[in-house]
Amino acid sequence: MPISINTIHKNRVRALLLAATIGLYFLVGSLVNPFIFWTAMPIYLGYFLMSRTWKAPSIKKLYMAWGFLGVSVGFSYLYHILWFFDIDQFQTGSSTSAIIFVFLPPVAVVLGLTGCLGGYLLALFIGKKQPLPPL
Repeated sequence: MPISINTIHKNRVRALLLAATIGLYFLVGSLVNPFIFWTAMPIYLGYFLMSRTWKAPSIKKLYMAWGFLGVSVGFSYLYHILWFFDIDQFQTGSSTSAIIFVFLPPVAVVLGLTGCLGGYLLALFIGKKQPLPPL
């Protein structure tokens, strides 16, 4: 069953991912932050996966892309919010606490791959039983 992905859906996804990237930029809390390209890596990879579903539409690829985005961006926002609000001395508890921005983006990608697997399983079990809603 071919999926029709229209321009409105593409623009909504682009706006959502741009807003997520801008949100991460502000949660880091510095005016000039060239490191945002590294910390927002899960968003860029999620956009790449989503854009592949636009070129070769598939319910499995769509669910996998949303699974990746949900888990990886959710985890990225979790550690950015912990840092910004200094929850449980996440920012001030150690002199090397900023190292999280080096190591946690790849961890978010790995967790996003588990979300991708979850999206694939969801597509296998639920995607066959109900048609894709109009986008």
